[in-house]
Formats: sequence, C-alpha cells, structure tokens
Amino acid sequence: MRTYILALTKYALTAVVVIYTVLSYILLVSKKRNVHSVLAYLQSVLMLVFQLIAYVTLSVAMNDPTYIFFSIVQLVTFFIATALFRNLYRKAYLPLFNNMCFLLSIGLVIISRLSFSSAWRQFVIAVGGLAIAIILPLFRRYFHLLKLPKFYWGLAGIVILSVVMLLGSSTLGANITWSIGGLTFQPSEFVKILYLLFLACTLKDVKTLKDIFIVGVFAGAHVLVLIGSNDLGSGLIYYVVFFFMLYLATDSILLLLGGTGLLAVGAVVCYHFFNHVQLRVAAYKDPWSYIDSIGYQITQALFAIGAGGAFGSGLGQGTPDKIPFATTDFIFASCCEEYGLIIGVCIILISLNCFFVMLKLSMGFADKFYQLFAYGIAVAYGFQAFLTVGGQTKFIPLTGVTLPLISYGGSSILTTMIMFTLVEIMYILRSEKIDEVRRQQHMRQQVAYRSAPPGPQTGYRYPQNRYQNPGNARNYSNSSRRYQ
Repeated sequence: MRTYILALTKYALTAVVVIYTVLSYILLVSKKRNVHSVLAYLQSVLMLVFQLIAYVTLSVAMNDPTYIFFSIVQLVTFFIATALFRNLYRKAYLPLFNNMCFLLSIGLVIISRLSFSSAWRQFVIAVGGLAIAIILPLFRRYFHLLKLPKFYWGLAGIVILSVVMLLGSSTLGANITWSIGGLTFQPSEFVKILYLLFLACTLKDVKTLKDIFIVGVFAGAHVLVLIGSNDLGSGLIYYVVFFFMLYLATDSILLLLGGTGLLAVGAVVCYHFFNHVQLRVAAYKDPWSYIDSIGYQITQALFAIGAGGAFGSGLGQGTPDKIPFATTDFIFASCCEEYGLIIGVCIILISLNCFFVMLKLSMGFADKFYQLFAYGIAVAYGFQAFLTVGGQTKFIPLTGVTLPLISYGGSSILTTMIMFTLVEIMYILRSEKIDEVRRQQHMRQQVAYRSAPPGPQTGYRYPQNRYQNPGNARNYSNSSRRYQ
C-alpha cells in the first residue's frame, strides 16, 4: 500500500497544481464577475486539497504521523484565513490572495520535507503574515496618508540600511542581518517597502531633469549602501525597480536605456572589485570544471532539477538535502526534484501570474501614486523571482536572493505578504470609489427624473408605467380618463 500511495500521489499533486495554474490564467483574462467568484473559490479548494495530499504523502514516506497533525493545523489556518478575507473584503481581488496562499503552501510542504523544525517556524511567520493581510485593509481609509512623507521615506530607508551596514551581523560575508531579543531578521527586505513608497511619492510629481536627479540621488544612496554591505542581490533589485518606475513616471525610453547602460558599467566595476562576484561568474561559465569547489552548488542544483523528471521523484523520495542552502537560495531546485518539472514550470507560471495581475491592476489606477506603487511592487516581486530561478537554472549567475513566498526566511515572507496586501488595499479602494461614483450618478439621474416637468417628451410618469405593465392593462381606460 505504501508503494502505491507514493507512486500515485505525485500524479495527483501534479494534476492539482496544473488545474490551479490554468484557473489563474483564466481569471487573469476573464471579465465576468460571477466567473471570478466561482473560479476563485475553486482555487481555494484546490489549495487545501494540495496540502492534504502532500502531507499524507510525507507522512507515509517519512513514516511519521506528525505530518498529518501539521497538515490539519495548516488546513484549518488557511481555510479560516481565506474565508475571513473573502467575507470581509468582497471588493478585493481574490485570485491574487489565493496565489499568495498557494505559493506559501508549496513552500511549506517542501520545507517540511527538508527540515520539520524550520517548517514550523516558517508556518508561524506565515500565520503572522496572514493576520496582517486580514487586518491591514481595515485601515484602508488612512492609506492616502502614505503619500505625505515623500523624501522622509527615503531618508528613513538610507538610515536603516546604513546602521545595518555598520553594526549589523555578517551572514555569508554580507552585513545584512540584525538581531533583537534572539530574533534575527533582514532589514533590507522591510526597507524595500519604504523604498517603493519613496519612489511612488516622489516620481508622481517629477517634471524636470532636476527633479529626476534629486530622486536618483536618494535611490542611488540606497543602492550604494547595499553594495557597501556586500548585499549585491538586493542592490540590483533596488536599482532595477528605480529605473522601471522612472520609465513609467516619465515615459522616456532614453532614461530606461541609460539605466541599462549604467547597469552594464556597474556590473563590470563590481566584477573587478568583489571577489565573490568573480567566483560566481566563473561558476556560471563552467561549473563542471569547479564541481568540487565553487561550482558545487549550481551543479547539484542542475542534477536535482534533472533527476526528478516530469512528475518528480515523489515527496520524501529524492535527495534535495544534498543541495547546499536547499531551503533558501536553492528551494526551486528542491521543488523540481521532488515535485517534478511540471510543477516547477507551474511555480514559474503562478509567479508570473502574480506579476501580470499586479501590472494589470496598476494600469487600472487613475491615481498616479497608486499606479506607481503597485507597478513598483510588481517589478520588485517579479525581478526577484527571476533572479532566483534564473540563477538555479544557470540562466544567469547566482545572486543569493530567495524565491518570494516559497523560500525559508521570515523577513522575505513577511515583506512579500505585506506588499501583496498593499496591492489588495489599493484595488479595494479603487472598487469602492467606482461604486461610490456610480451611486452618485444614479442619485443624480433619479433627482433629474423626478424634477423633470410633464410634457410630450417625458410623458406622464404614473400612467405610462401602468400602460407598460401587462398586468394593469384593465386599468387603461380609467387611467386615460383620469389624466385627460
């Protein structure tokens, strides 16, 4: 029986993830509200089914019933979270919330496979993120206040990053972490939100090259501090986000091309100044020549991606723990080995779907601040996912950033969930504003209709309604005489 369960459940998991992915793209292009409601509900069901099948498989494979208990706790938590969010915010864009929860589920399962204690810690952090996602929209009426600080957002971000650079703890050669009361977190992840707020607040008002230059100085300061901390991956994300948001604000292709040229120059400079960049480039060019040293990580990741095949080796049946940093930097390779390449491709497609959804929502905002902020969140999320997957598949050199919502790491999880929630808040505000405008238009039409004097064009209101109702046809003669 154990053999049959392990052999069949991987096909069931693949089917569930494929169906979910297809639904996410149907929801992306569909404009029918009733279709959205039904398919979004089906997405929630598929997420719960995925968790149940995955943890039953792990329990059988690892011969440990604790996974079943963990599954029940997760099922109850995610069910309550989705039900609360659905009922509290009927104007929200549910597919985006579903995608966030589904990617969290995929990550929690594979982390459970690799380190059960890490999975519990990740789950506790995810519960905190879900609580924020449910509570934060309750204060959406104050969202407009985020526009006011403008350059103060940028100053706060620079100060925080500078303090971490000078006094923070070193992790793998980079001063990027800070410890408070035994809890270690990465401030650059949270500063990312301040940075996006700063860019959205300032770029919405840029009119001259002087304005652009001032904003660019602040943005450049963020990047330089991150480079000084040896956090080149985050510095690259901050840089790319600035130039893409600048392009949206100015609609100048020359500025975007100029930013690309500066990026190329900066990459060459970093290559010559940072030894670990040279090692990563060498490992990227020919990892097989350094398979016992600097190429070990990428070669093991490539072996894992290829070893699983289309449907994977099955949860608990592979050896993803052989990959260095399997739960963080190389979580995608771990997923491909045990979930399979089909689910690996679906993870990319769901991440892309989140990116497209946020882009689509940002283009629907009339407020320039909302538009820039949502667009910046989309670029930050999408580019980070690209760096992670691209590095593990040897498409680009490794950058050392995590895969949002899937990799182990509390700072990354919370930051990404907050950013998704902020997009949801803007969408709710937009939907409520549209409903308010429609209600006011309807009221004006009602007032105009009631105040219009009788005449040959408007007719007599009450008799006309009676004539149009077949049930009142017998009153036709009496009504005619009454108004003659």
